[in-house]
Amino acid sequence: MNPQERIQELMTFLEKQLDSLDHYLPETYQFLTAELDLQQLELMEHKIQDFYWNQTNEQQDPITDSGDQA
Repeated sequence: MNPQERIQELMTFLEKQLDSLDHYLPETYQFLTAELDLQQLELMEHKIQDFYWNQTNEQQDPITDSGDQA
């Protein structure tokens, strides 16, 4: 499982916990929402890193030609 999938899975878990908050204390709600915010930030950081890594690799890939130029 890649880091983005792991983070998404954790976010889904946290969202389910937040949906069932009828028995949680306010401190628990604050903790879960803060953790969800943190995971969303981490996921976005991974997505941005992947985007720029892909952009860099696309720019660095040399275009190969057949050598038929005279």
